[in-house]
Amino acid sequence: MILILKTGSTAENIKNVHGDFEDWISNKMALTKSEYHVHFVDDYDTPPLDLKYSGIVITGSPLMVTDMKLIDSKLCTWLLDKQKAEVPILGICFGHQLLNIINGGIVGNNDLGYIIGSRVTNLTIPGKEDELLKDLPEKFNAFKTHSQSIHEIPESSVILSKSNSGIIDAIRFSTKAWGVQFHPEFNSDIMQMYIENKKDRLISEGIDSEIISSYAGTIDYGDKILKRFKYIINNA
Repeated sequence: MILILKTGSTAENIKNVHGDFEDWISNKMALTKSEYHVHFVDDYDTPPLDLKYSGIVITGSPLMVTDMKLIDSKLCTWLLDKQKAEVPILGICFGHQLLNIINGGIVGNNDLGYIIGSRVTNLTIPGKEDELLKDLPEKFNAFKTHSQSIHEIPESSVILSKSNSGIIDAIRFSTKAWGVQFHPEFNSDIMQMYIENKKDRLISEGIDSEIISSYAGTIDYGDKILKRFKYIINNA
């Protein structure tokens, strides 16, 4: 059984058309209903039912990890216990930042402001050899929507990829725990709707949303990452 730890929901207009984070993740991992359990996080002092999970995916969220009291919460202590037990874990965007904080790292606002659209990420030398990412090109496009990012990683962690501007896009926190700042569960239609929803914000920050819209093309690397994560779970 795979746990999808749902830390938030997408916008209602997107949900009405495409479903929510857990739908996109389970679809790209080709999971049947009996293969995963969704725990919606509305209380960080309530860990999920212990169903002997073989793997964990932590979703993105419209919330900010810097607004959460994560350290020493029961849920995050439970997560760290699973990480130490080498249960495969993948954190996406908010989930990536959450793992960074509970492992001792620092998250803060992006110096570049709000980041959205398809952006290039570059594998580091460890990233090229990493169990999760090693089959990807050295440079590839990934879908993003975030205004915070990782400023400092925990001592035990390894940076696996960075954006052209230096933002940390992927980290290995331990042998079987990873975080990605981008959204492998997105497709181009979902990315386009995020851009449309954020158009006023983009304009207010001096960003041409029409140009960014052209970057919401088809990207298949998200599928590869999530299917590779499923493979890791099945072979752990």
